[in-house]
Amino acid sequence: MDRRLIDYKPEMEFGASPAAPGKADEALRDEYDEMSFAAQLLEAQTPAALDAVLHDLVARGGLGGPVARPVADLLRRAAHQVFPLNATRAPADLKRKAAAIFGLEVEGLSPEDKEFEVARRFVRLAGDTVDQAQARTGQPPRRAVELALLHAARRHAPGLLRRQRQAARLGPWN
Repeated sequence: MDRRLIDYKPEMEFGASPAAPGKADEALRDEYDEMSFAAQLLEAQTPAALDAVLHDLVARGGLGGPVARPVADLLRRAAHQVFPLNATRAPADLKRKAAAIFGLEVEGLSPEDKEFEVARRFVRLAGDTVDQAQARTGQPPRRAVELALLHAARRHAPGLLRRQRQAARLGPWN
């Protein structure tokens, strides 16, 4: 047998050392966390399960203090627009929501892949909201959270802002 095949170490191909994790390892961890939270969101079938996932997501972002609860509350109201609990998710509805809320084109994906991609986009929105809320610690908690979600939604879910404006007559984030 050729000795080169036995000695081959694929991790050395990219110059990364297993003993010294770098930015590539951090990016993989972030992507793994994103996929993990997306799967948990899709598995949540009750309001309590959804709350648990959102609180874990907020805690994973390192957000605490008086801002953590309002962030989780606001994300829960946004999540109800994306993930209706105790309802069947029709593929056409997912396609419409993906395009309307996230500006995402999911043509050609299976219904499961559409659902998962929408969930991943929501996790990105939530993570950016947590990051933005942390950056606004000097402001009143409720205002900091609203501005954080506004900033994150502009970047990740512009359709959520349109829906919020339409629902403004009924109250915030209905």
